[in-house]
Amino acid sequence: MKGIGKKTVLWVAGAAVLLVGAGAWGEVLGRTTGPLDARDARTVESTLGNLVADAARSAVGAKVAVVQASQFRAQAIAAGDVTRETLTGALLYPDERIVLVELTGAQLQAAVERSVSMLPKPSTGFLQVSGFAVNFRSTESSGARVTEMRVDGEVIAPAKTYRAAMPASLAKGTLGYFRIFDGLKVQETGPAIADAVCDYVRAMRTISPATGRLRDLSKPSS
Repeated sequence: MKGIGKKTVLWVAGAAVLLVGAGAWGEVLGRTTGPLDARDARTVESTLGNLVADAARSAVGAKVAVVQASQFRAQAIAAGDVTRETLTGALLYPDERIVLVELTGAQLQAAVERSVSMLPKPSTGFLQVSGFAVNFRSTESSGARVTEMRVDGEVIAPAKTYRAAMPASLAKGTLGYFRIFDGLKVQETGPAIADAVCDYVRAMRTISPATGRLRDLSKPSS
């Protein structure tokens, strides 16, 4: 997302959408057809986590996005109209900036391995994701739990470079990710997380929460 005076360019599905500034605190930005829930975001994929990761990816035109669970309050937004106040209130660090970096497939897989390494214990470093899907087994040894990762249906290639969006603190290596993200160079600094999410909801108008990006194959299918 890039500012143009009081307007903003948001990338949605590869296309630029021109938006006008933030709007009133209580303005209805859109609606959600189901709850946006982050109460279990430290152990499983969450619908609010998916929304924030999607918004981060869209904001800087990235291929993939990762957002650590420490960004979310343990609460849920009910189905129905959504305001800037509601969305911002669900975030612990709404003013933190989104950044665009380049990751290799090997770095991305290592990050996801770390994300699921603490399961079944909750972890503030558990990652909510966008732009890719992961199969893993939480019963396997830590560091060898990820069985498959795909971007656009293709298996992630270790040597391939992917444009990735994430909160600035994660790019700096917070929560132990410094071993994986050491030396990352920020390609672009985007908007604050809250602004990205609000503008994304405004652009989409209707959010239909769903899960299926992070699949723990150790658990029986529902």
